[in-house]
Amino acid sequence: MSNNYKIHNETASINESEMVNIGGVDQYVLVRGKRIDNPIMLFLHGGPGAPLSPIAFHFPSDIEENFLVAHWDQRGAGKSYHDNISKESINEEQFIEDTIEVVDYLISKYNKEKIYLLGLSWGSLLGINAVHRYPEKFYAYIASGQIVDAQEGLKVAYQALLDEAKRQNNVEAIKELEQIGDVPRKNSDDNLVQLKWVRQFGFGERNTSHLYEESCSDEEMQRIVQGVEFTCNHMSDLFKLSVNHIKEIKVPVYFCSGRDDYQTPSLVVKKYCEKLIAPKKDFIWFENSAHAPICDEPEKFKDVLLEILKETN
Repeated sequence: MSNNYKIHNETASINESEMVNIGGVDQYVLVRGKRIDNPIMLFLHGGPGAPLSPIAFHFPSDIEENFLVAHWDQRGAGKSYHDNISKESINEEQFIEDTIEVVDYLISKYNKEKIYLLGLSWGSLLGINAVHRYPEKFYAYIASGQIVDAQEGLKVAYQALLDEAKRQNNVEAIKELEQIGDVPRKNSDDNLVQLKWVRQFGFGERNTSHLYEESCSDEEMQRIVQGVEFTCNHMSDLFKLSVNHIKEIKVPVYFCSGRDDYQTPSLVVKKYCEKLIAPKKDFIWFENSAHAPICDEPEKFKDVLLEILKETN
């Protein structure tokens, strides 16, 4: 389907999936919604390599009542995983360029002026760069589990994990955490040890695994796992990512952060939000969430998105 294809039946519902050539690679795009004249919101999934399209129907239906929701399996992820993807193309800049190309594709196909952008975890790195470079393409940017400075995040999380390990008197956790020590670390594999305890203590993604298990066949799960491994193995050091160079964004910005998130620690995100220059910005605490509020507190997350729609559209 060509990029300049237009849809004119404005009251029709939509559930379209297709492979689109993005950055020279066929990539999967799913668009769902009750009215095609609603504004588009592009979900940028995390991981890298962990697509949201297989679990899209688990999210509150009111989101698709009010938005055309686009799910894109990024290069190497889910249905966009191919054995022939160039390993050299698995880099931050290529993913940002892919993001912009997907945005342009959606704007053209659905005859929109702008879209909403929602970045989740790894997707927040892509999202904040996209809105920084091309603010004219967006109504607003919403971040969940925003990546700010991976090294600072590791440092903040390390102390919280060690405190929690001691509170639980978890001898194994105390031993492993004290063995790797605080950042900076010479061995990047030590960061994976820390991430293990983030998840073990419920400070990461709590409620996503069972959604994939409920929604995916064994074959689909195998493909997702392959995509995650492929992407993470060929991406440059994910534990050194930073968006500190982005000091101003010229669209409204909303940070949705779980109180218990120590995968991308919310205190680091809050400090960044306070310094960021934007025409409007808001920091929203999710008191019963960790790294994935959309899964931990889906109804509140939906309410936040609908309030943003009222404020910005």
